[in-house]
Amino acid sequence: MKYRSISIGIFLIIAVAFTFGISCNKATISERKVKHTILIGLDAFGSRGFQKASTPYMNKMIANGAIAPFARCLLPTNSSPNWTAMLTGVGPLQHGVYDNDWERDKVKWPPVESTDEGVYPSLMNWVKVQIPSSKVNFFYEWKGLARLFDLSQVDKVYLGEKGDVIFEKAADSFFEDLPDFLFINIDEIDHYGHQDGHDSEAYFNAISHYDSIIGHFIERLEAAGLMDETLLMITGDHGGIDKGHGSTSLNEIEIPILLYGADVKKGLVIDKPCYIYDVPVTLAYALGVTPPDASIGRPILEAFDPNSISAPYVPMPNISPTKGFFPKPPVMVEIKVDDADAKIYYSLDGSVPTKESGIVYNAPLQLNNSTLLTTVSYKNGTYSRPEVNQYRIGNGKEGKISWDYYEGDFLRVPDFKSLPIKKSGMSNEFSLKEIPHRPDHFAVKFEATLTIPEKGKYTFFSRSDDGSKVLLNGKVIVDNDGSHSSQIKNNQVELSKGNHEIEVWYFDDTDGEGLEIQIAGPGIPKQIITEKFIIESAL
Repeated sequence: MKYRSISIGIFLIIAVAFTFGISCNKATISERKVKHTILIGLDAFGSRGFQKASTPYMNKMIANGAIAPFARCLLPTNSSPNWTAMLTGVGPLQHGVYDNDWERDKVKWPPVESTDEGVYPSLMNWVKVQIPSSKVNFFYEWKGLARLFDLSQVDKVYLGEKGDVIFEKAADSFFEDLPDFLFINIDEIDHYGHQDGHDSEAYFNAISHYDSIIGHFIERLEAAGLMDETLLMITGDHGGIDKGHGSTSLNEIEIPILLYGADVKKGLVIDKPCYIYDVPVTLAYALGVTPPDASIGRPILEAFDPNSISAPYVPMPNISPTKGFFPKPPVMVEIKVDDADAKIYYSLDGSVPTKESGIVYNAPLQLNNSTLLTTVSYKNGTYSRPEVNQYRIGNGKEGKISWDYYEGDFLRVPDFKSLPIKKSGMSNEFSLKEIPHRPDHFAVKFEATLTIPEKGKYTFFSRSDDGSKVLLNGKVIVDNDGSHSSQIKNNQVELSKGNHEIEVWYFDDTDGEGLEIQIAGPGIPKQIITEKFIIESAL
């Protein structure tokens, strides 16, 4: 199979520009280093989820292998462009897969290079062309995956409906066929992210479940003496926030890349930037295979250099229950970290704790009042990223914010005056936590009176999935409208001391939901608007 270059007008210009722009990153090709390569791609396996979940087998891999803990995927943080990047070594500008709406008959721009099927050549194609005797197996759970690649020469392709079964069949195929490259796609973790949230126990438990399955697979490889001639990599296509992904937060962008096996330096934490498109180029490097000239990925050579210096890394704490509104006290909070040697420090005043200023966590905390809890893990002079959770604890009474609930198929915040109200009630904050609603296709209008303690500049933040608007005294001050995954918009306004009428308009389309309205101003650190800012319903 030969690849065809696209040489039409602007695409040639783009390709040439990228050739010059990325020539310093061109892959270094070497002699073949391993007999086998395995790539395990876990959908929605973000850096945050990996740090918080219990992953004893992957932790063992890291201790005896390498990790880039904060690699980055591509924008948009959707599955189709990122799975394509993970196996092609290029981004949407080169491979042409612009978002999840892409189909082979819905092309906005062609790939800069393509196979006979019109898609950018993937690692599977590189291996089959350059190693004619090679074997390549492709096992996947997400039905939309195969459309992204030319699998015409792949030796074994299997689509399954249950991740455990797919993984078992893929592992068995490895021992039967001893392929040069085995790819395993697991979609199940993403399901729990959308259903329960990317900071939920169900999501973390799904990661832990596949950690165990991966660990048993590695034990089989080691027992068979195959790990010394095999390079195994694990990564994800994106992370997530709330119950969605597709936007620009670090929670969605950052993914871990784990390397384990032949010639990988033990215990290495890679500090330099790594990207999702580095994954196939690294596997190609290990196989002695050359990526196409358009490749923008680079092999992660640090993982194979015995002189590489390890960067410090400590996983962040996992707090349960996570932030949110609780109708009445007490709220019992448990904090843990997936490192037996790490200590946990916390603060209750919004400051980032240190071992000097923080409180050592030894037992579950009982919270009786609304609290801004900030935690870090600490080990060998290194702190994790801080984890901030705002607990809003009510007094068991009805809230002061009035809301009306509507249903319909919306792509923008609707004209509420033209819609029938399905139900109404009172809540403690501008969120969906206290509002009974169906899974998709609904809208909510909130109204209340906001009290401002002193004159000054105040910033209002709206994080929503899908669209929202914040109005103050009848004027839109934050416009976060449209059908989209969780994203934040903000705006600063000058306010007088006293009362101001506030409205929040929200709608949900599909694939995730969420709403948070925050405020920051003189003497007020950024925080969710709670009952302390509300004096009464506007109605």
